Amino acid sequence: MTQPLRVGLLSLEPWDMVWRRNQHLAMSLVRSEAVTSLIFVNPPAGGLALRARTHRPAPGIEVVTPPLVVPRRWGGHVVLSTWTRGVLDHIDVLWVNDARVARAARRPGVPTVYDVTDDWREMAQRADDRARLVVAEDRLARTATTVVCSDVLAERWRERYGVDPRVIRNGVDPTAFANGESRRLDGADSHLVYVGTQHANRLDIELIAELAAAQVGTVHLVGPDCLDGSVRARLDELGVQRHGPVPAAQVPSWLASADVLICPHLVDRFTLSLDAIKSHEYLATRKPVVATPSSGFQALSAPGLTVVDRLGFVAAVRSAGATGEVERIPPSTWDDRAREFAEVLQAVNDTGRTR
Repeated sequence: MTQPLRVGLLSLEPWDMVWRRNQHLAMSLVRSEAVTSLIFVNPPAGGLALRARTHRPAPGIEVVTPPLVVPRRWGGHVVLSTWTRGVLDHIDVLWVNDARVARAARRPGVPTVYDVTDDWREMAQRADDRARLVVAEDRLARTATTVVCSDVLAERWRERYGVDPRVIRNGVDPTAFANGESRRLDGADSHLVYVGTQHANRLDIELIAELAAAQVGTVHLVGPDCLDGSVRARLDELGVQRHGPVPAAQVPSWLASADVLICPHLVDRFTLSLDAIKSHEYLATRKPVVATPSSGFQALSAPGLTVVDRLGFVAAVRSAGATGEVERIPPSTWDDRAREFAEVLQAVNDTGRTR
């Protein structure tokens, strides 16, 4: 008989209104009672206060934000890891997103699950940051159960470490996206909507500029804006509308407002490792979708989905705008994914082993 688990999560991103994989899974795990309590450890926050901040976004979930006592480049990961061990004193299983913090935060006798969301070492970054990450992942590959969200990541872990990880893809709330209410969008028809973090290591900025200049319609970028000032100015000049982050509950209405949903991502070793949540959310709507062959879209086939390289992207968007809505089979839900993830957590807890 399985027992509800006490779980600690070392997160790469803070608990905020822009929900990511770990927030969706955390809520479903607690709601299903597979997990009785979950401590969600945010990345550290700067400032003068040396005390952690806590809040409870839902029953059974406690979010802790550690203080940034020492900058990461000066050994802050070690200080943070040591501090975190005290917070996670009474857990059954450690769930890791942030491999570098996990190096010293793990406790003897507590099994660990490394949930690899992206192949982070392939992302553009400082050489010393990449080196720390590789060391941390090398250790976790030996000592933790590995869970990945894409077949590409699974294949890379097999090649690097001889590990056969469990693939647990991302999910969606199909009902919310099927019933999203349209909102009024400014700009000329058609409305071409992208929802996701706006970052130069994901977005193909040149392709977005080409799409905007072609006057196929108005490009809307919805999500956290991590672009630099020169890129923002260029996109603004081309009439691209940048809407910034929105609460997860509002995403269905943004998608429902689109004439075409777009994913103009770069195609490289980093983006090919992703299982973008948008690849599930887009297909939970009836809207036509045009995406470059990356971020999970390259493995998908569905009515109204066009996966095309950057040379054919603008033409594909133009054609998609005339197709209208389509019917699709709803994708897997977050509750489905949480049941799969709960199986992994329970298994490592029952065996006390990690591989």
